[in-house]
Amino acid sequence: MSHNLSPQGLALALVWVGIVLAVTATASSLITGESRLMGIAAVGFFVQFAGWVRHGRRTGGAA
Repeated sequence: MSHNLSPQGLALALVWVGIVLAVTATASSLITGESRLMGIAAVGFFVQFAGWVRHGRRTGGAA
């Protein structure tokens, strides 16, 4: 059985949105010194994680 190891559809969108949100908020927090932005970065990390979980469920956990 062959599985596509790359996320697609909603899973791909969640992964990319999470990456962009986490990186942008982390960089902004470091540049401005606003520690509250790290909370937004944490949301980005969670969104990315949710995308990978959704992808893993679609592929049945195949690696």
